[in-house]
Amino acid sequence: MLKKISSLFAALLLLPMLIQAFSPGFNKEEMRDMIAICNSFTFIDLYKSDEAIIPKGYNKVYTSGVFGMDNRYQVYKNGNVAVINFRGSTAKQVSWLENIYASMIPAKGTMVVEGENFNYQFAADTIAAVHSGYALGVAFMHLDLIDRIRVLNSDGIYNIIITGHSQGGALANLVTCWLNYIKGKDISIKNNFKTYAFAAPMVGNKVFADEYNRRYCQTERSFNIVNISDPIPTFPISYNDSASLKNSIWGMLFDRESVSTKKVATEQGILMFEDKLGQMLRSVSESARKRIIKNVGDVELPDYKKEFNYQPLCNRIELQEAPYPKMLKDSTILQNDSLMRVYKRDASGNFTDATLYKSPGWGWQHKPYNYYVTILRTYFPSQYAALPRKYLPENL
Repeated sequence: MLKKISSLFAALLLLPMLIQAFSPGFNKEEMRDMIAICNSFTFIDLYKSDEAIIPKGYNKVYTSGVFGMDNRYQVYKNGNVAVINFRGSTAKQVSWLENIYASMIPAKGTMVVEGENFNYQFAADTIAAVHSGYALGVAFMHLDLIDRIRVLNSDGIYNIIITGHSQGGALANLVTCWLNYIKGKDISIKNNFKTYAFAAPMVGNKVFADEYNRRYCQTERSFNIVNISDPIPTFPISYNDSASLKNSIWGMLFDRESVSTKKVATEQGILMFEDKLGQMLRSVSESARKRIIKNVGDVELPDYKKEFNYQPLCNRIELQEAPYPKMLKDSTILQNDSLMRVYKRDASGNFTDATLYKSPGWGWQHKPYNYYVTILRTYFPSQYAALPRKYLPENL
């Protein structure tokens, strides 16, 4: 009897912690755990196991099959909270076609996928528009996602964190919208969702972004984490379509700190050739769609919108760039006494001439493990110091 009372007392003490763990608002521990989970697919690919990266307390209960354009997701449980983690882009061509299929379609409509209608809604406003490829990715997975959420609900779990890195982050943002619109219809209205998207490309136009920000960001239920040197969150394309040439020149002359000359020049170029650029992007998207059909079978989507100006989402958590390890282009200089006398070194023993070292590739800042390490370095310095590897050699 005493043992039962002790267990009940411990459970009551733990209950506020469980409730707090899923309350609205940015939670750095949640963010850390989510980016660790986002590394699962990378660790499985590289090491055949993700045991070393999955945080304590999280139990993987489901890994989906492969859907459509090589999309896949996992489900984890941790107490009364579940996590749905979407995989990012893979090396397969069809996975990259999903990214390239970037023309916008209405945020509410009907697709035909595998001979079945998918009546989707990502926003209420009829002017809102979303990325065709990512919307199609949701379409392929939607029935399986509904089944998984019903299984979680049958286990008494209604608090669900949605996460993903890169393409997975884009899918996480769109799935957040779709799930909230089917609450009380296809899934229980008791479900609560919270989103941490990492390194995500943009998924919709300004009207879509405004509604997303109002419904999910202002309510502290969605967060987008980006490395400031990662180029992927700037895709597909975003520009100030209300910027006049006069105001742009004024900004360059008198507000140089807040106005980038390169950005202004890019935006003016886009505005000058907006119609032709839109036609070109729709042509590229149509070419991508035809290639996708060859891989997955016929799909039918609503007509493309003429618009192609994507907008970032709010609640943006910015990370500093991840340091690249010091690696000499030519390590033989270490055995050359003459060169060693010529090249100066700092107090740490590194050469002061930066050109002697290899430079990171454009994708270095985008890698999920570097997001994980940077989050530890920024928010959990003691955990970062204890981290056995600050980068994955296989990712260099």
